[in-house]
Amino acid sequence: MVRVDYKGVTKRYEDGFEAVIDLNLEVKDGEFLVLLGPSGCGKSTTLRMLAGLEDITEGEILIDGMKINHLPPSARGVGMVFQSYALYPHMTISENLSFGLRMEKGENRLSDDEISKRVLEYAELLGLTEQLDKKPKELSGGQRQRVALGRAGIRRPRVLLMDEPLSNLDAELRNQMRTEIRRLHDQFGTTTVYVTHDQIEAMVLADRIAILDGGKLQQHAEPLEVYNNPANEFVRGFLCKHINETVDTANRIFEDR
Repeated sequence: MVRVDYKGVTKRYEDGFEAVIDLNLEVKDGEFLVLLGPSGCGKSTTLRMLAGLEDITEGEILIDGMKINHLPPSARGVGMVFQSYALYPHMTISENLSFGLRMEKGENRLSDDEISKRVLEYAELLGLTEQLDKKPKELSGGQRQRVALGRAGIRRPRVLLMDEPLSNLDAELRNQMRTEIRRLHDQFGTTTVYVTHDQIEAMVLADRIAILDGGKLQQHAEPLEVYNNPANEFVRGFLCKHINETVDTANRIFEDR
């Protein structure tokens, strides 16, 4: 597994706007970290800088002790799940799952037999075995999101990144997918960074939560520590928007862990 470190990271745009300001944040080896905060707080920018989709203005990001600021996304060993499913509509589910593996070159490329074996493994894990010959348009929203998760995970990335992946699903499917995402993390232990504005989602999924506002880190702690001991009034107010549901959900989840 792999550790991630943000050290004094700032993202400043040409107009002078600072989306992320002097961020110091550690993601432990094998941890599920949730970046939580309201719209515009800097959480997606924080994720995109790690992915290599946004340049870093100041500071540095390290993966397993190696500075990655100037590495292209393909060289960082990360997998990304976006808000949109971003599936290839003309490909079958099997072809979508295997696409990244088939594009590998040289000694890193798996044999065709190994690729097929891994596709079947992930299809079984995600309940997609019966869907492998179908096209994305034939699947439900939940099934398509499972394909997106599988496509990111099948390459066994060093770090798995998710940017509000459940926001397009209805409430029932979101609940189901939260369970699936946490189950897959517990099974594979991949270091994961997950962006959401949903307090319940953060409480259910996270080992630790990093709460941001105005581009600044407000608190970084385990979910119940954040709830019981909010660092400031912003954290207290943000969590209390759904306080009763948050408390009930948190108590149930942590009793089960």
